[in-house]
Amino acid sequence: MIAGRGNAHILLVEDETTARDLYNAVLLGAGFTTDLACSISELRQRVRYKKFDVILLELHFPDGKALDIIPELRRETSAGIIVATSSRATSDRLIGLENGADDYLEKPLHPRELVARVHNLSRRINTAFLCAREGTVHHFAGWKVDLAARKIWLHDSLEVHLTENEFRLLDALIRHAPRPVHRDRLLMLLDEDITIRAIDKAIYRMRTKLHAVLGKSVPFVETVHGFGYRLAARRL
Repeated sequence: MIAGRGNAHILLVEDETTARDLYNAVLLGAGFTTDLACSISELRQRVRYKKFDVILLELHFPDGKALDIIPELRRETSAGIIVATSSRATSDRLIGLENGADDYLEKPLHPRELVARVHNLSRRINTAFLCAREGTVHHFAGWKVDLAARKIWLHDSLEVHLTENEFRLLDALIRHAPRPVHRDRLLMLLDEDITIRAIDKAIYRMRTKLHAVLGKSVPFVETVHGFGYRLAARRL
């Protein structure tokens, strides 16, 4: 087995049992931590509740095609995405990369190449995270947020899960505080299929998640009617 590659957390999404078991053994043997999914629905569930460094993604599943979900993954997670498939279609490769995949591998995968690609992508993501982290940890009354790590904690211990789009909105509100941010400006931060209504819903979800622990009496985000939103939380 190949060892010494680090303990990045990998989500292996593969519906063929033999391939899934083989690639999982290779990744575990290289020192990675892995989670497994065998369908698009399981992929969505894993990403919703856990943070991953890299997603290794087969292209075709009985319940959908990975090419169609890559833009969604880009909104929901900051993980690197490697498409690994037996498809030889050049169009699939181009569409995958255009939709936001970081790398593309053709099966059968050589164990050393698989480990090297996963390691290199996770290292690039970690390096970018470390470079961007300075100045991204913010403390407020009752909660703190690390925008680079995409994590938020209540009372210094309870971590709250926010989607990638929710974090992008929170990032903008924190960086512009105490000034309000116009809805059109927030819309530009998200993907082109996002609507103004979707922004309102994302803000509502953020408020709900924090208020569930902090209580509604603690200020978080104010609605500036006819304009947008403003961060109302008090910095420490």
